[in-house]
Amino acid sequence: MERMTYAGKRWAVVRWLLGSLVAVFWLSSAQVAVAEDYIIGVGDKLSISIFGREDFSNAVEVRGDGTIRLHHFGRVAVTGKTLAEIEDTIAERAANQFEDNVSVVAGIAEYRPIFVMGNVQAPGSYKFAPGMTVIKAIALAGGYERAQAAAGTSERAIVDAQRRALDARIRLEYAEDEQKSIVAELARLAGESAASDASENPDQVAVYSTGRAILEETIEGYRRRSALAEAETGFYAQRREILSRQLSVIEQQLEDVSGLVTQGLTRRDRLIDLQVDLDNYRSDELETLAFAAKAEQTGANAESEIGVARSRYHRDLLRDKIEIDQRVALLRSDLNAAMDFLRSAAPTSALVVEAEITTTFEIYRNGQSGAAELVELTSLMQPDDVLVVTFGGVSAGN
Repeated sequence: MERMTYAGKRWAVVRWLLGSLVAVFWLSSAQVAVAEDYIIGVGDKLSISIFGREDFSNAVEVRGDGTIRLHHFGRVAVTGKTLAEIEDTIAERAANQFEDNVSVVAGIAEYRPIFVMGNVQAPGSYKFAPGMTVIKAIALAGGYERAQAAAGTSERAIVDAQRRALDARIRLEYAEDEQKSIVAELARLAGESAASDASENPDQVAVYSTGRAILEETIEGYRRRSALAEAETGFYAQRREILSRQLSVIEQQLEDVSGLVTQGLTRRDRLIDLQVDLDNYRSDELETLAFAAKAEQTGANAESEIGVARSRYHRDLLRDKIEIDQRVALLRSDLNAAMDFLRSAAPTSALVVEAEITTTFEIYRNGQSGAAELVELTSLMQPDDVLVVTFGGVSAGN
């Protein structure tokens, strides 16, 4: 009896070793390192190993109803459970079937696949492996999509379209810089904003800063001229007061001498000399009035020229804006035409010309409702994930 017991124990050890080897085989063949909290889902393939029961050690796939089928045990619900929970469930059923204590090991033989869609060479489903990242999934799908040129399109036509697009884009960038600078200068002129826009081209800013400085210098020159004219007008006003007083004195003397001449008390030539002096003072007064009027006109002209200079500067800016708006529209039209041709004839070539190429990676994850999750190339994937790769670029019309 003891020999039978010893033989039974020895056979039990052998069976345990065989069972362990089978379990190791299933796990190593799947090349997985299972997380303890991984939740089993439909499409996963499990490796089940029952100690001492090699005929029960096999790989089974989780069916659409969320169960696996095992000999003698029938259907076992596994979805939504961890491997430890599945082991406990199978062990409980095995205890009712076998007299001996039962040890159950459950592992993942094959995970649910992942799906890769969008701008990749070979969209489709691929086997998942622990540690799989977005970039590895894209590699499985053949890498990024490489579109071919449309049939009948010559290489020369594609190169010419690229050159036209690049040329139009470069000229458009400069034109848009000038456009922004003109708009900013018009705003400054209207007193709306004096702050400098960081996006403005420094060279364009320098051009209009110089123009504004020239305008201010011109206005300052007219202001000095106006001030001088005002000072000159004041000087002539003072001179007129002096002449007016002198005329009053001469006129009084002329009246007195005229009375004496009438009485024969003085010579007539004295009267004539006073009359000549009176005429000279009146001539000086008239000349002073003329000079004063000229000075006033000079001042008025200077003030008027200040307004004219501002209006002319504003007019030139508006004219420049009309011209640059037309140029920007034409360049955008040229760029759009070239890009439309490239996008239809050679999409990959079009991407080369785009101002900004963006690649978006989105994951639609099973069990998560709502929008997709934006991820990076190094982000880890999970079984049953759907990865969508999308190319995007700034539109040529922006």
